[in-house]
Amino acid sequence: MTTQTFVDPWDTAEQAKEPQFSNIIWGQCEAKSWWCVLEKGIGKVEYDPQVHSPDQQRTAVDIIVHPLADMGLAFDVTRNMIAESYEWAGIVLPSIRDLGISPKQLNGSWVKVQTVTLTDKAGNAITYTDKNGTVKEKSTLKFLAIFKDEAECSSDYLANSGKTTKQDTQYSAQYSGGNGNKERETALKFLKVYVENACRGETSLEVIRNKLMTLIASQPLISKYFTVDSPEVVEMIAKEMSK
Repeated sequence: MTTQTFVDPWDTAEQAKEPQFSNIIWGQCEAKSWWCVLEKGIGKVEYDPQVHSPDQQRTAVDIIVHPLADMGLAFDVTRNMIAESYEWAGIVLPSIRDLGISPKQLNGSWVKVQTVTLTDKAGNAITYTDKNGTVKEKSTLKFLAIFKDEAECSSDYLANSGKTTKQDTQYSAQYSGGNGNKERETALKFLKVYVENACRGETSLEVIRNKLMTLIASQPLISKYFTVDSPEVVEMIAKEMSK
């Protein structure tokens, strides 16, 4: 006869901690700049001196950070900016210069970046309203470090995360299926539904992660076995966002 173990939700609630979103990313940077023109209703289009006047010319800066494989993230961190803006000139560029490098050195480099709240010159958070009518704060990038190669970048990540490559890139035995843990299997089924709901119609990985952190924290059965960084969650998000 199998003995069932019942967990009091209040025990979990009493020990619960506020979920923390890891807004620091280690990875390889892809960066480029190009002349553009801002056209109403379209956005950025390539600057053509034969068509556009010189006073329309702006400088576009596109930055993509491809996360280390060790981090288990399936999607890149991307920011598309205008150099003649406070976001670039007042926040991103100074953080790059603080590392003693030029923006020209970013492309192909291994870096450590942090997503921070985008503010105006007065320090007020810049917000936007999502499709659900919820007002949210915009974010941008702050460069924290640059590394000589992937190995050094990975070493810094592992040293700061307390993880090992094996832990991040493959399931451990406790996460394998068919282990007889019925309670965990039930939690996994509910988790799948939450991930599907969080990803539905959403393209921002950061928004999805924030939604899931709140949902998981509110469900003791799920939070007992999973976090937003669990391999299963990362895999589910990747699958849903690829649809």
